[in-house]
Amino acid sequence: MDKWMMIMGAGYDQIPMLEKARSMGLKVVAVDGREHAPGAHLADAFHRVEVLDIPKVLEIARARGIAGITTMVSNLGMRTVAVVADRLGLPSITPQAATTATDKAAIKEALSRAGVACPRGSACADLSEAMDALTELGLPLIVKPADGTKGRGIAVVRHRRDFAGSVEHAFRWSGQGKVIIEEWLEGPTVGAECLIVDGEADPILITDKFNTEPPWCVTIGLTTPSRQPDGLKQEIEKTAKAVTRALGLTTGAAHIDMVVHEGIPKVVDVGPRLASGPVVFDFAPRLMGVDMIGCVIQMALGERPVIRKRWSGKFGASRFVTAPEAGCMFDLVFPAAPRRFAFYPYKPLGTPVAPPRSDSDRLGCVAIVGDTYEDAWKQANALLAGIQVRIAG
Repeated sequence: MDKWMMIMGAGYDQIPMLEKARSMGLKVVAVDGREHAPGAHLADAFHRVEVLDIPKVLEIARARGIAGITTMVSNLGMRTVAVVADRLGLPSITPQAATTATDKAAIKEALSRAGVACPRGSACADLSEAMDALTELGLPLIVKPADGTKGRGIAVVRHRRDFAGSVEHAFRWSGQGKVIIEEWLEGPTVGAECLIVDGEADPILITDKFNTEPPWCVTIGLTTPSRQPDGLKQEIEKTAKAVTRALGLTTGAAHIDMVVHEGIPKVVDVGPRLASGPVVFDFAPRLMGVDMIGCVIQMALGERPVIRKRWSGKFGASRFVTAPEAGCMFDLVFPAAPRRFAFYPYKPLGTPVAPPRSDSDRLGCVAIVGDTYEDAWKQANALLAGIQVRIAG
């Protein structure tokens, strides 16, 4: 008898999960609001339904008799995953945990109660409350939609004249009409990519990340494993575990970003799911011997994965390709590279593009593995610098 796995989303970010589920012998039913979602052809059954349309998704799940439901990258999709799993008696985090872990205000409150370090800040329902937060925190600060995804609506504010416009921009990306005003932390950004088995988080990879210059905060590259000192990496792992406990994340995966400020890792973003990009589907298996996507699918089916983490001694670097100007992307030209690399497209040729203001503006990602941290870093940077994005105005 066929065993059906439901996957929320069929975009470029979900393609590795769709392919993995098929390779595990599962039948896949995918849900996405776009008629021509890039990964739709990989599903045995595809439904054009918004991932937040819980009643419709639940109806489809019941009709298929699914054995599990999951997603990757989609924060809000995890809310639907949790509710549908709860209604059907399938493994997942609870609906309450999914709601908390996808609301930046609720995350901040839960972490503060648990004593987990995070930036000072507050949730605001209007510009007046935001101005009060500005007075309390001072500049610079960062403005975020409380329920935003993919970095949309986020801006760093260094000058008072830019504050009101940044707040209004953030409100436009908040479905619940709430924004977060936080102090801006100086320091390196690191990520913890975790699996959560039986309520215990296991950080598989710690990454060193870098972003675009303010005012936008778009991650455009990472290198892993991190070269932070061993003692600090232990603190990062300890913090990641504390985050999952504080948010009630008991199964699946977590993507946690931190800024190391004055030697202390402070949590700036949480996703109760797998991250986007090759760090999960390429570097985790190649560098650490851990199939993170396969493990998440197993847990969604009620199976307990066996995780045998073993570092290969190599390093991985990924860099996101972005547009230098607005227009229509008609070609991508790659340089001759001294070693093998991978390219993962996020947008097809013929697509309107613009310089990065959120993760949604990325055009694709290159990934390369090196014998040393510096080798991977330099090769990835050189590769990215040589890529020509050809745009018609």
